[in-house]
Amino acid sequence: MRGLCPSILMSDGVANMDATDPFAILESAGDYDSSNPLRLITIGVGIENFNDYLLEQLAQHGNGWYRYLTDVGQARATFSRENWLALSIPFADQTRAQVTWDSNVVDAWRIVGYENRVTSDESFTQARKEFAEIPAGSATTVFYELELKDPWFASPLNLGDVELRWSTPSTGESNRQHTNITVQDNMEFGAANDPLLRLGAVIALAGDRYGSLPFVDSASQSVHRDLLSLLDQAQSLERSLGDLVAYQDLAFLLDHITRNSREAVRPSGYSR
Repeated sequence: MRGLCPSILMSDGVANMDATDPFAILESAGDYDSSNPLRLITIGVGIENFNDYLLEQLAQHGNGWYRYLTDVGQARATFSRENWLALSIPFADQTRAQVTWDSNVVDAWRIVGYENRVTSDESFTQARKEFAEIPAGSATTVFYELELKDPWFASPLNLGDVELRWSTPSTGESNRQHTNITVQDNMEFGAANDPLLRLGAVIALAGDRYGSLPFVDSASQSVHRDLLSLLDQAQSLERSLGDLVAYQDLAFLLDHITRNSREAVRPSGYSR
């Protein structure tokens, strides 16, 4: 490999001295030297006043990756020799994806999560340090919400395509892949066979709907109804995922949020 040196920052992401504004910290921490071999890996710990955004952005602009640790066992597993070697050696660098929806099929769309990773079409074609570093054995899931021009489509349906670009860390060689995005059938959310995929969808959608609560519209109850529906979906996963700490945390928080949520809504954010 070409001399990539990882540095590790463990923090709750909350600055309490000197520069305390997260955006000012990001600006001062920006690395504009493309020859700098340092990679910043950020590890999130803590619960109260935890700043996930700052740590994630520091890792992104530090040419590294970010991970949150929930307990001592997870920390030990992460920093074990076997796991750490896999995590500290990137499989792909400057990794980015571009999704292009077929305007004849998709009427409107929006991304759920990852909004702070959105980049311009011009930037996508360039190899830039702030694009993601992917450790070996990792996976990334992104959720989109779509409105189709014809919701009663015939299967299979081509929604558009996705292009991946990345650099090989050891050689700097640029790579790219391209594939179509195809829907096989009009499957209900709860019919997905992968419980972890369903858990990820519930987490993403719950965060999206919870973020709508400050935007009050007394004429609408849609957010509250959505949270109740997501709580039902989460509870249906207890048999298969009930032993996971991540599931237990989600179930507790979603139950608390739903019971205390106001009936509120914000604009959907669709692309149209």
